[in-house]
Amino acid sequence: MKPVSLGKTTRPTLAGVLPRDRLYKLLDRARACPVVWITGPPGAGKTTLVASYLESRKLPSLWYQIDEGDADVATFYYYLGLAAAEYQKSAKDSLPVLTPEYHAGLSTFTRRYFQALFHRLKSPFSLVFDGYQDVPAQSALHLVMRDALSEIPPGGSVIFISRSDPPASMARLRANRAMEVVGWNDLRLTQEESNAIARKRGRKLSTEALEKLYNKTQGWAAGLILMLEQAGIDETLGEPQDLSTPQLVFDYLAGEIFQKSDSRTQELLLNTPYLSQMTAAMAEELTGHADAGAILAHLYQNNYFVSLKQAQPEPVYQYHPLLREFLLSRAAETLGKGRRIELQRASAAMLEAIGQVSEAVALLRETGDWSSMVQVIDRHGATLLDQGRSETLAQWVEAMPKDAAQQHPWALYWLAASRLPVAPRESRLLYEQTFERFSAQPEPDVKGLLLSASGAMDAILYELDDFSLVDRWIPVLDKLAREYPQLMTGGVDARVASSMFISMVLRQPQHRDLEYWVDRAYRASRASPDPNLRMSVEPLVAISIIWAGHYPKAWAVIEGMQHLAQSANVSPFQLTKLKTVETMYYMLTAMHEPCLKAMQEGLDIERTAGVHVLSSQLLAYGAGGALGAGKLDVAEQLLQQLADLPATTPRFDRCLNHLFSAWAGILRQDTLRAYQEQKLALRMAVEVGCPYFEVMCRVMSAQVLFACGEQRKASEHLEQVHNIARHIRNHLLEFMTLINYGHLALEYGRPRSGMKALQYALELGKPRNYITFPCWNPAMMAAVCAHALEAGIETDYVKGLIRRRGLKPASSMAAGERWPWPFRIHTFGQFNLLKDDQPLTFTGKAQRRPLGLLKALIAYGGNRVREEQLSEALWPRIDGDSAHRSFTTTLHRLRKLLGEDRALLLQEGRLTLNPQYFWVDTWAFEQITAETDRLLKGPREKIDETRLTQLAERTLALYAGPFIAGDTDESWYISPRERLRNRFVRAMGEIGHYWQQAGRWEKAVDYFQRSLEADNLAEGFYRHLMLSYRQLGRNAEAVDIYQRCRKTFSAVLSVEPSSETTAIYESLLQQP
Repeated sequence: MKPVSLGKTTRPTLAGVLPRDRLYKLLDRARACPVVWITGPPGAGKTTLVASYLESRKLPSLWYQIDEGDADVATFYYYLGLAAAEYQKSAKDSLPVLTPEYHAGLSTFTRRYFQALFHRLKSPFSLVFDGYQDVPAQSALHLVMRDALSEIPPGGSVIFISRSDPPASMARLRANRAMEVVGWNDLRLTQEESNAIARKRGRKLSTEALEKLYNKTQGWAAGLILMLEQAGIDETLGEPQDLSTPQLVFDYLAGEIFQKSDSRTQELLLNTPYLSQMTAAMAEELTGHADAGAILAHLYQNNYFVSLKQAQPEPVYQYHPLLREFLLSRAAETLGKGRRIELQRASAAMLEAIGQVSEAVALLRETGDWSSMVQVIDRHGATLLDQGRSETLAQWVEAMPKDAAQQHPWALYWLAASRLPVAPRESRLLYEQTFERFSAQPEPDVKGLLLSASGAMDAILYELDDFSLVDRWIPVLDKLAREYPQLMTGGVDARVASSMFISMVLRQPQHRDLEYWVDRAYRASRASPDPNLRMSVEPLVAISIIWAGHYPKAWAVIEGMQHLAQSANVSPFQLTKLKTVETMYYMLTAMHEPCLKAMQEGLDIERTAGVHVLSSQLLAYGAGGALGAGKLDVAEQLLQQLADLPATTPRFDRCLNHLFSAWAGILRQDTLRAYQEQKLALRMAVEVGCPYFEVMCRVMSAQVLFACGEQRKASEHLEQVHNIARHIRNHLLEFMTLINYGHLALEYGRPRSGMKALQYALELGKPRNYITFPCWNPAMMAAVCAHALEAGIETDYVKGLIRRRGLKPASSMAAGERWPWPFRIHTFGQFNLLKDDQPLTFTGKAQRRPLGLLKALIAYGGNRVREEQLSEALWPRIDGDSAHRSFTTTLHRLRKLLGEDRALLLQEGRLTLNPQYFWVDTWAFEQITAETDRLLKGPREKIDETRLTQLAERTLALYAGPFIAGDTDESWYISPRERLRNRFVRAMGEIGHYWQQAGRWEKAVDYFQRSLEADNLAEGFYRHLMLSYRQLGRNAEAVDIYQRCRKTFSAVLSVEPSSETTAIYESLLQQP
């Protein structure tokens, strides 16, 4: 038997209906309001009126018959979506189903849903809800309707048909005159309408009889038809003894008529009331009579309380509720219990076959056939969950007696599955109970064991509260999967593989089979044609790869999902998952603008759809991206939104919030805040039981404790997390841990262990192109990179990292010449300006003044130099205002020439070369000579000769000649030039003298010779060189040095060497 398109969403087909022009005109006027409520007792002709009105006015309409199942609003949305799809078959996208993630934002979901629905219907239209009295008073459907009705566009109308008045939730509509109520007084047949119906049914009654008939029925259409039928049988107008309710009246009259019907009709009616709707074939099969369909057609055509709906592939019949109640009561009176149960079971099988599963379950519940009921639930449970109808699924199981449910583990399984989205802890306990029940069977149901164990893991993961609980299940599920590979197919394989790999990623990332389960889940996902199923698994696959630090592989998975997201009917929740993964990926690859963009897109999708399941993670990873980029104000705004999330936010997400708040505290140097937040984050990470998060939180704790001066405690955290990172074989976490450990060791005077950690970290990071990590601290990284460059560790990688992350040292003194400075300036010998290690070339004289300003700034030290001092040097002959204008213009031109406004800082009338952008040889030179002076002033036995040699080499390398040697026409060069020359002479003289005192004459000769090459007018170098040669017994070379000194002084200065120098020369001549 093929499924039949639902009579639930099909407008009744009319036969022999009297047009009621009076009420049609009333409805025309009523439809000026967007909502029309038609209320009256059963049998008042409400449904017939609306159906005939729509037909007479040729109004496009969508018909929906409400029943008790619609109390689960997910059921309502599912069937309404089917009706919309049937109405507009050309639509590319179907309307969404109400899956659990939408429940928190039901109002938003409702508004968006009905906006889309009304757009499809196109005005003018009518949307009809028939039988609204069947909605329970406590159902959320009333609130859904309240929100839905606010979206009705001009020209559209919603018509409710109900036995009762509008609910309280619609009171505002009545108060605002947005609803018109058509009541029983309007619906009552007039005398004329009653007479017309009598004539139409072929009853020739006298005027007196017609008046008597009308007085007895009081305009009640059902009563009129029954009494007319009775009159047609025995030509009398019977009168029931009890007129207190329409049902009693109907039962009396219908009983009279039923008794006088032929046996075939009676048999049909008594055998089919258990069918909420039926096709002719169903009636024929159930009764065994080939003419059953013809009897139904006769009842319909003669308007005997049987309606017809043109469903596909064949029409369906429905008994009027009054008739069905009568027939059920009559069947209970006349049929034996065995026959009734037989009919109920047969009817249930037929209803299930045509897709009326809820009705089938209800019948089986009445019979107490729990085994058959569980089989039906098992066959359709997964489908109901896909449709978002978990509440309906739970109601089915909960309708069973507890002892019956306990005897059927699959019933418990589906109850657990239905509770997963709304009560994961309850779901977990039910899954555990289910697993025990399956295990206790004489022959264990292995499929049940696999799925219940998988479900228990999913509930633990869904709760995001304590991942340690999966430790019990991972070996259980792994053992079952390996022992019963024949069951690991299709949906079972996908479920189990997904549960296993996510559990391992979050709880046991060190598991030897992690990659096996990730690959298995990924393959199972890609084999599915359902994009939503794939989008539920593949983002988690991407996360597992991202967390492992395999970014190119992760991006390949993300690109696949981005393509998949273009498919029709991908749910907003799955799209939000993709955006969450993108946000995390961009955060961990330092792509901060795309990170914030993906975060905002994800939040926009959630806001539009009314889904807020992933808001906290989107905000957290967006905040992480902003923190990594140094956009602290943006990060703080996002963290504030995180802090405003409800207390029900999972502990996993709250841990992220506290972690990133501690990160913000460290970057803002708010140590107290950072300390408080990291304590909360670490506690939650340990409680959640996620090693990845514990590593991040302990690294953050180490940074905070370092800032507090707690060296030992900080080291303990880092040693602990390094062991975790190595144990789980996670290179990214190991990289992050070693960087932090190396920095701490170097800061606390443990250079050997610090450099060893840095070398290992950078060797890990280089091939994987790591350029960031959670809790990134740019000041710390700048110091680490400076050490690495100084030691020659992975210099190309380190320079690339510095450039890509825009790292800036605290000052030029904090980083050496190897640092990839944006600008380098060489002033010794000749002036040379480099940008990104490439010479900046200039043509003509246009740049003379800007470069003159730069030279003057350096000459005066480069730090907070007064504007007046610079103006006096550059424009000595013009007044103050003109000089200021010249200064401002020249500074603007210099900034434009450099292409970086932040390179020059003007504050309070003082100009500074930004030390984070410039390396200047004079700064490095002064730093080195100052260190040389400090070193040589210490106790001789404590002088580090290796370091002294390094300082000598750097001094000689830097001092390539006089300060800005080529510019001789500016007087303000003279003082800094002489000052720097004197520092050079003094430093190299002291170094050479140290080696003389140490008896290292050859070394002294080398340094004095090379010093003379830099400054051939430093007479002290000549003298020390002559003395050193004399000590080495190389008097001839000493004499040559004197002659060289004499010629140089005569040619350049027109003077003779000093008497002290000459005395050394003369002593050399006296020696044999």
